[in-house]
Amino acid sequence: MNSRLLLAFLALALVSSGCIIHDDDCVNCGGNPPPPAQPGNVTFLWTFNGLRCDQARDVYGVNISIPGEALLNNGKYACSTANVDGIVLHDFVPGSYSFNLQAVNFQNQVIFEAAGTFVINGNRTVMVDLAPVGNPTSYAYLNWNFPGNQSCAQAGVASVDITLDDLAPRNFACGVGQQTPGLQTPNLAPGEHFIEFIARDASGRPLYYFNGGLVTQAYNPASASYNLYAVGGASISWRFSDGSVTFDCNSLDPTGNMQVGLNFQDTATGQWVYGALGDWHKCSDKPIVYRYLRPGTYKVSLFAKTNNNVEYRSNPNIPPVEVRTHVFPGPNTPLEVTMYRQ
Repeated sequence: MNSRLLLAFLALALVSSGCIIHDDDCVNCGGNPPPPAQPGNVTFLWTFNGLRCDQARDVYGVNISIPGEALLNNGKYACSTANVDGIVLHDFVPGSYSFNLQAVNFQNQVIFEAAGTFVINGNRTVMVDLAPVGNPTSYAYLNWNFPGNQSCAQAGVASVDITLDDLAPRNFACGVGQQTPGLQTPNLAPGEHFIEFIARDASGRPLYYFNGGLVTQAYNPASASYNLYAVGGASISWRFSDGSVTFDCNSLDPTGNMQVGLNFQDTATGQWVYGALGDWHKCSDKPIVYRYLRPGTYKVSLFAKTNNNVEYRSNPNIPPVEVRTHVFPGPNTPLEVTMYRQ
């Protein structure tokens, strides 16, 4: 909770008919049933796409709708009450409620909106960030962790690169992702997004990694926490053989268009790092340097097909590659794999 909302929370507690509390579930009832649900007040504390009332100057007031409930003044309230960005609504019977908030301008046009639910069992506080109407985007707060619940300093991490969908990567100080509420993303459309983390030391060397999904919701900021894992690397190059003669890419493909597919199979789990499709590169792009592999032992598999459909594959019995934590072979020390004509 930021300092202004904390002050708002305390101020509302003073002007309301009683103190604001959160639900207190019965942890140890001594064998007795929990007490019956209690009626209570609901306190709404709001912001507008992250802005306070004194910053969102177009906001004149906030209209509240709670189905089945008749609200004072037909649910129309000032943006601030007693210098607090929010309102206290009194005397709700126990139960679950849905709500809709609409911030209106001086022409009574809806310019921000939010929706959600709350449960009454005693007094409740609902913190809401309303999103611009007509643009149901919202943001997320990101947190990240390292193995053993290490801090950034303990893990040796100075900064974290984050990539969202097809946006350019951005670099952030590591500590922002280990604070509350976390790093705020740009506004994103509701739904599933791709996210990638690369945690680096002060020299820029990658130490920890994660990629996966981030789900955002319309008008409702999300919170997501990710466990980054330690990484190592491998450097792979290749050549071709027909059994007696060894040759390079130019001999097979003078056009330079031939692709080579690489993959790593974890010998402990049998899983392929790049799934069934593999990781493909132009033949002339060798060596390929990998920096975000989980430490372990991997079988390396390579495949290529020429323009006249001649296939080349690596020997499945070649020695496995050992990927070590925070060890990154460079382009000058690749493992060279021979692919044989099939």
